[in-house]
Amino acid sequence: MGGALGLTCLFFYRAVFSAQVFTGRDMLLVYAPLRRYWAERVVSGGFPGWYPFDGLGQSFPGMMLSAAFHPSQWLGLVLSTGTAMKLTVLACPPLALVGTYALLRLYAVPRAGAFFAGVAFAFSGYMVSLTSSLAYLMAGATLPFCLWAAVRFLREATPVRAAVAALGLAGVLLAGDTWAYAFANAFVLFLALTEEGPRAALVRRGLGLVALGVGIAAPQLSTGVAVFAGGAPGASSVEDAVRWSVDPLRLPELLLGPFLVNADVERAVPEEIVKPLLHTGGFSTLWAESLFIGVPVFVLAVAALRFIPWRRWAPFGAAWTALLALALGSALPFYGLLYRVLPLWRPFRYPEKLVVHLSLGLALLAGFGWKAVVASPDRMRWTARAAGVLAGLLAVVALAELSVGAWSQAFVLARWPGVPAETLDTLSQAFSTAGFVAAGIALGCALVVPGLAESRARAAVLVALQLGASFTANEPLPILGSEELLDSPPPFISTVRAWAARAGATVPRVTSRVQRFRLPSFEGFEYQDSVALMSRAMLAPDSPALWGVGTAEAYLPAASPRVLHLQDDRPGLFTELLPVFGVRFSAYTPADYSALKPRTGTIVEKDSAFELLLVEHPDARPRLSLAKPRCVPNLAAALDLLRDTSFRTGAQAAVECGDLTLAPVGEAPLEGTVRVEQDVPESLIVQVDPSEDAVLLINDAWQPGWTALLDGAPTHLLPANALVRAVPTPRGTHHVELRYHTPGLVPGVWLCGATCLGLAMAEFLRRLRFSRKTG
Repeated sequence: MGGALGLTCLFFYRAVFSAQVFTGRDMLLVYAPLRRYWAERVVSGGFPGWYPFDGLGQSFPGMMLSAAFHPSQWLGLVLSTGTAMKLTVLACPPLALVGTYALLRLYAVPRAGAFFAGVAFAFSGYMVSLTSSLAYLMAGATLPFCLWAAVRFLREATPVRAAVAALGLAGVLLAGDTWAYAFANAFVLFLALTEEGPRAALVRRGLGLVALGVGIAAPQLSTGVAVFAGGAPGASSVEDAVRWSVDPLRLPELLLGPFLVNADVERAVPEEIVKPLLHTGGFSTLWAESLFIGVPVFVLAVAALRFIPWRRWAPFGAAWTALLALALGSALPFYGLLYRVLPLWRPFRYPEKLVVHLSLGLALLAGFGWKAVVASPDRMRWTARAAGVLAGLLAVVALAELSVGAWSQAFVLARWPGVPAETLDTLSQAFSTAGFVAAGIALGCALVVPGLAESRARAAVLVALQLGASFTANEPLPILGSEELLDSPPPFISTVRAWAARAGATVPRVTSRVQRFRLPSFEGFEYQDSVALMSRAMLAPDSPALWGVGTAEAYLPAASPRVLHLQDDRPGLFTELLPVFGVRFSAYTPADYSALKPRTGTIVEKDSAFELLLVEHPDARPRLSLAKPRCVPNLAAALDLLRDTSFRTGAQAAVECGDLTLAPVGEAPLEGTVRVEQDVPESLIVQVDPSEDAVLLINDAWQPGWTALLDGAPTHLLPANALVRAVPTPRGTHHVELRYHTPGLVPGVWLCGATCLGLAMAEFLRRLRFSRKTG
């Protein structure tokens, strides 16, 4: 543990020894707003059931990556948001390292070999890249601990071991990664089939452990399933599912490191390289900037395959190969085949996420290779010769690129014939340099491996080679910035909040309609600092939530399917209808705003530093209003009606009435008042006084879990204006109350409690029986 903490401090020295916090990509856009909101709600004595800041609102626990039940959230109660997230990130490498070490020690891997494997996984390219995506980093770091606890339970089934193993499994899900949780369960069953012992008993234990993990994770799992049942998450097509696949061109990164990354400036692969060269399904960035695992890992993994009987490693090798085939996604047909024939596979997307399992598998195989190699001098000599051969091959490849551009001709020019000469030269030089460095590391392995069993110094050098290679390749990748990015609102936010204070709006809504922009550079700021500043300035979702401002765009995974349908399938109409849904402000570039037809709203502020415009929509409807209902049969009919400008500008609403009969729309103007008595995310109480039968229109997303009361009695809650909700309100003064109960939460909490109680009782009875036997 001391070594794990010490190496983490050294590897992430830029974060440890400064006040900077992790601000890369989704850390700023997703996790900081979500975690600040969780802390604020809990401090105020509540629990976040409804998140009003994304896609007109959605379930907070239902979006798995919110990690609503993960213990790391408690740091936010005593520390600032940025500092709490930084400590959570820095806790992940020690957890991954120690978990990997403990897992291998169960298989009698020497301490040095187990520690080597832990270093390899904890500081692998994928894990370091995930410092910009907290949920997936926490899940990946938890995975080795989960497997360690599972193996211990499979070998000796006691209630305490069952509880620890179930907590490990649940911890992967509670971290926020549904896919890693699914694979963790699959790995548990795989271990049950491959462990030595009575097969039937092991399978029963494996299935029992999966069930116990479901019980512990039930609050999170049940709320997520409720969202899934509503049709919100997952891929809409196989093409959507395989976006962010691992491009085969990046496979050399496993040995060479992230040779496409501009580490000095962007700490990422530049967009001008990603789009023409790599197959990312249309994205201009990579999911993970590095796949690096290291030459020493590869050398020991080859030794494991050579010296471990193939019957023992063949099942694991087949599983790893299958994972690689799936991770390649669009490059091979296997992922698409699973998508088509296995409906339960369809919620999962972005095959590059599977790299966490590939990295862990290679690290574990290297640990087993260490064990096999140190068993005899002959094996160490063979491994040294293999490392020498690998060094020669890598040197030849690097030399061929340096002299005749072999790799550039075969891969870069073949894919990107029009590559600028300067870019081609940069790529070629980066590839050949990485090849020579890797050849040098392989040569170092060849010199160190002989005598590895007898010499602690040689073991330390081999660990140092691995760590040094990881540090050189991956340390530049984490993106850090000032915590002021999370605390100081940009100019547009200040304008929006000032309007909200005057209008009495509790959660003002904005939208970012910026399509393309020119990123300015500021003296004294790194490239990624400018990216973060631009994201805030352009009101990119969900950064405005840091300052209590909601975004109309659906960026998070539990968004209403209705919102997603309009936003993704009919973006032009979505932009046109934004004022209908209460969106008061939009951010544009001058070019994007000039291209609008029709051009709505008025420019109220300009940001000259980022060349952005803040457009106000004076005709935006308030969040709560009275409207005359026009019954429509379905969503499509509502959208057709909303296309009519005269309908939108009148005090009318397209209501999907179903079997309910509402009063016909009269000619007289609708008058009345709406007075808010209580407005918290999960409860809204208003007093209405319409001059005729009408509906109370609530410009929040139509989502399961909401119920309505009229004067204390249950009443109808209906979809309105395609995306939002309406409550029929008869003429006269009435109280309308809307309540939100997170679907699936209560049964999940009861199941979790019953599981914990059952495990406690089982352990009590076991100890009672043991005391009677020994007494």
